[in-house]
Amino acid sequence: MIVNPAPAKRTPLLATLNTHFRAAGIRWEVSITHGDGDGADLARKAVAEGAEVVGVYGGDGTVMEVASGLVGTDVPLLILPGGTGNLVAAELRISPHLEKACQLVCGESIRTRKIDVGQMDGHYFLLRVGCGIETGVVQDATRELKDQFGKWAYVFAAIRRLQESPVADYEIRLDNRETFRAKGVACVVANIGTVGIGRLTLSPQVDVDDGKLDVFFLKKANLEGIVQLAGKMMGLDPRDPDDVTPGLDASQLVNHWHVSEVSIHAEPELDMQVDGDVIARTPQVVRALPSALTVVV
Repeated sequence: MIVNPAPAKRTPLLATLNTHFRAAGIRWEVSITHGDGDGADLARKAVAEGAEVVGVYGGDGTVMEVASGLVGTDVPLLILPGGTGNLVAAELRISPHLEKACQLVCGESIRTRKIDVGQMDGHYFLLRVGCGIETGVVQDATRELKDQFGKWAYVFAAIRRLQESPVADYEIRLDNRETFRAKGVACVVANIGTVGIGRLTLSPQVDVDDGKLDVFFLKKANLEGIVQLAGKMMGLDPRDPDDVTPGLDASQLVNHWHVSEVSIHAEPELDMQVDGDVIARTPQVVRALPSALTVVV
């Protein structure tokens, strides 16, 4: 078990793990992360030492760090949700309750699933990468805001960023077969559709094990654009006049493509976030790694 001690959840973690694992006859050890990169290093060390399962307790950032140390191996990742969003766990239908999540490895057999991983600039990601408004939202959703408002911290941060609406000229190359050019305020490349608020998803078409990534391009950061994007997230058909505001055309506000690889250029250059951390700038190439990670489900 690799544990990030930072999440704000107040839970007797070690006592709970010991109760369930000991009763199941599981021999286990625990390692603590202290800084960036520790999760991946500890995961690789666990694999080298013969671990049958590598578990992680923490938020989505910690989950991705540990997962990056397991990409390309057959060692399954056990995710015990311990952060604010827990979007990866939600996408995989893993219980947010620690006791139930522990039970995933306590039976006579373990059920696993192969899922896709995204890659950009040498970094892996499970959720999404993005530039434009989304990067600002990630930066504004501070630890203090998360502790106070939980998942809604991202909503408040988004509302704040909407007032700025940074417009850039984008050139998006899709699977080296076509190029899209337009002015816009955000480009998001998603591996997972879950956004962590109710049952909202970026699109019902986003699938974590289809071998593809989903590219979303938002042209306008106005009320109409947000209404249309919300409609897509709730699975509403933009062709149904009863479902959306009359006169709105989804293609005029939000573009959506399904690709194996996408190249993103922007003028001016923009910061890019990867699973919540701003670590790169455009231009970038983002690609899908099909079935690259095994997870316990």
